[in-house]
Amino acid sequence: MHRLSRYILAAVLVLATAPAAFAGQVVDRVVADVNGEIVTLFELNQRVKPYLERYKGRQLTEADKASIMKLKHKLLDGMVNNILIRQEVQRLGINISDVEVDNEMESYKTRANLNGTSFEKQLTLEGMTVDEFKQKLRDDILRHKLLGYMVKRKVAVTDEDIQRYYDEHSYQFRGDRTVDLSLIVCAEGVDVDNLRDRIAKKEISFADAADLYSQGPGMGQGGRIGEMSWGDLAPEWQSALDGLGKDEMSQPFFIQGHEALLYVNQVESEGTQPIEEVHDAIYDAIYQQRLEERFAEYMSKLKENALIDIKL
Repeated sequence: MHRLSRYILAAVLVLATAPAAFAGQVVDRVVADVNGEIVTLFELNQRVKPYLERYKGRQLTEADKASIMKLKHKLLDGMVNNILIRQEVQRLGINISDVEVDNEMESYKTRANLNGTSFEKQLTLEGMTVDEFKQKLRDDILRHKLLGYMVKRKVAVTDEDIQRYYDEHSYQFRGDRTVDLSLIVCAEGVDVDNLRDRIAKKEISFADAADLYSQGPGMGQGGRIGEMSWGDLAPEWQSALDGLGKDEMSQPFFIQGHEALLYVNQVESEGTQPIEEVHDAIYDAIYQQRLEERFAEYMSKLKENALIDIKL
């Protein structure tokens, strides 16, 4: 089985123009200054526009406006983070070539089983150009280089950590364990916590919610993405599914920057794998979690030491 969960989604930041609903507002001004590098309202609206399609053609309520403003602040924070990362890699002399970006794009197409034509069609469906996709890849590569340069050396996983994880998550290591899953990948404008609460209260089924609100695979099929081997799931998926059984739903988690929910349709397993067989997988899971924690701490310190003026 392929590692489907790793390649189901490509991280998407789409550029578009501001919606007609906001035509009467100021077209452009500075909304953030990050160590002298600015973000304009026009640039922010380019990022926001794809998530506002569901409001098109209707009068915005106060709740809608509050939700849109919350979305803008969240996306602006991500733009500020990207600027800080770019400034930091410049300070450290970390470079990335066009060849690296092109190679990563070709690797992505190979992993996702996309040729030139199908790749461009997929980008069109996601409202993205090749140049925009390359810029996203460039930002991702820079982030990973910064992780390697400043963060990875601070992450350690001991044998005691691995044993503790194995004891606390032994159900994950039952031989030939498979899970049948459904998935919701929310647009930024969708309140994932509210949506999960509605599903939990049975106000709407997971399948109907997926068809209405998901932008991920399984759209039109109730979000069902099928049966997967536990070992083929990415660490963040395993973490989200930790402790869940049949007909249970995960807490919200992030997939390539998008908030998501998983639903377990079925679980099948046999036996229990010895720790020796799953040692490396456990190491990777713990390492990835701690890596993200260290990176979050690193970004927090960058913000503390930066001159950031938010004017939104």
